[in-house]
Amino acid sequence: MGGYYASEEYLSHDASSGSLLARIYRMARSLALARKHRLIRAHVTGGRLLDLGCGTGDQLAHLSARGYQVEGVEPGVRARETAIRQHALKVVPQLGDVPAEEQFQVITLWHVMEHLHELPHTVKRLNPMLAPGGLLFAAVPDRESWDCAHYGPFWAAWDVPRHIWHFRRQDMQRLLSANGFKLMKAGRMPLDAYFIALLSERYKGRPSPVCWILAVLVGTWSNLLATVGVRPSSSTLFIARKA
Repeated sequence: MGGYYASEEYLSHDASSGSLLARIYRMARSLALARKHRLIRAHVTGGRLLDLGCGTGDQLAHLSARGYQVEGVEPGVRARETAIRQHALKVVPQLGDVPAEEQFQVITLWHVMEHLHELPHTVKRLNPMLAPGGLLFAAVPDRESWDCAHYGPFWAAWDVPRHIWHFRRQDMQRLLSANGFKLMKAGRMPLDAYFIALLSERYKGRPSPVCWILAVLVGTWSNLLATVGVRPSSSTLFIARKA
């Protein structure tokens, strides 16, 4: 399995190449970093934060510079070493390496849950790591989105074998409730629709210029349908409080 994460095509662990897709990914990631900070800041303005599946640590570095006390968990060796070397972050390989007595105000999982082999067990372990009233932020692809139906087997967020789980909103609600969390809000991740559409068009074998045009059209349409409530967005963010 590790080889699939080490691939140069897996941009969340290595977006350092000079390809057009990697450059666009880095631009979109900069926008996403700021948006995620705003989402967290709207609920928690400081304190201790743990990012599970922190990748190369860009989000943690962004939050650390804004006053949060941050730590990360990242199983991928190359991504973890990059986070430590480039950002001087505290990042450990496994959740079990985080001392059990630590209490965080926020735990984040940005497109991580779909990768976890022991998902219910992991979510259950996260609950006691949060301080009373602590918040869990979890973003996952939504298989009931319009773009999933549109692309069918070419939908990039299926991403087998890296993605083990494929969620609907009710699946996440049950998972969170069963493990001691109260769902506060479910919201859209608009940028994800464009990136997923772009990858999906590439998987269909479209020429590059056509991929970019269709990604903009499909992503915009998917987001529009999500905005008016016709279908869920390509990715959904769940914000839940420790019950």
